[in-house]
Amino acid sequence: MVQIDLLFKLAGLGVVVAVISQVLDRTGREELGTLVTVVGLVIAMFLVVNLIAELFSSLKSIFALY
Repeated sequence: MVQIDLLFKLAGLGVVVAVISQVLDRTGREELGTLVTVVGLVIAMFLVVNLIAELFSSLKSIFALY
């Protein structure tokens, strides 16, 4: 269930970032559009990094690595 919630968060974030970026690009503020895209990517990476950390923790406990 947690993965589905994360998937919806990432999809929502992607839609919001895409819309804001397109609006800024069409108004002639391409630099801000690029900045919004980069910030959206950083936020998405923070969401995914936590899940990857859980994966490595699970693998460590499964294989009894120290």
